[in-house]
Amino acid sequence: MERWKNGLPRITPITTNLVRGNCCPELVEGFVTISDSLYLTMAEEKLIHILYAKLSDELPADVYERCLRFLPGSLRDKHFRYKRWQDRAANLYSKILLVHGLQQFGLDHTALENIRYTEQGRPYLEDSADFNISHSGEYIMCAVASGTRVGIDIEEIKPVDFEDFTDLMSKEQWGKIRQSDDPLKAFFTFWAIKESIIKADGRGLSIPLNDIVITSNTAFYDTKWYLKQLLIDDGYCASLASAHENVQLKLELVDLATL
Repeated sequence: MERWKNGLPRITPITTNLVRGNCCPELVEGFVTISDSLYLTMAEEKLIHILYAKLSDELPADVYERCLRFLPGSLRDKHFRYKRWQDRAANLYSKILLVHGLQQFGLDHTALENIRYTEQGRPYLEDSADFNISHSGEYIMCAVASGTRVGIDIEEIKPVDFEDFTDLMSKEQWGKIRQSDDPLKAFFTFWAIKESIIKADGRGLSIPLNDIVITSNTAFYDTKWYLKQLLIDDGYCASLASAHENVQLKLELVDLATL
């Protein structure tokens, strides 16, 4: 297998579908589907590189050990605090996806040593690309951006009691959820959108989720965020929020078993 000069395996891009709008099209106007596309060029100066991977089974020990070498000591210590292999794998391979995303902007695995955290706990690289990571169920996602701020979230669609979340959606949003042909998917669509926004913003759950106003491909809380919904699996909803509307998107599916 061909490898990068720093020893990391080369990722082979796999095209997939990307949806702008919503994974429940009846929720918002302006639903547009973009199919079989690796590069979506809307502007040259701003790039968001999205990598995602599926963790169905525990990966071979040699893959795990090879990837572990690229974690700096502080991140390695944190990694070993996880007890379940699924959590350790998600922690490790999300950083590997991040490294590959950073390579798009001329950085390598040593950039992991420079990760800092805001007072609210949002990770960042000073004077460098912005990034955000999400994990749910079997999937890991990582967005790395140049020239814009990003937040990404993926949510596995699974049964929930809506009564436990009444304060997290506006009255209008609950109306759209309950009137949807698939209320559960509609709920997680809104949930993923809101999570991507608060992760991009950086203040996390200190932002009241029911105050986030979501319209066609945009959302607002203190500032406007531009939304793109990522369709990667029928059992999941995923959302990308960015500070700029016109960006170039690169989407890659990574087969971790071939690393």
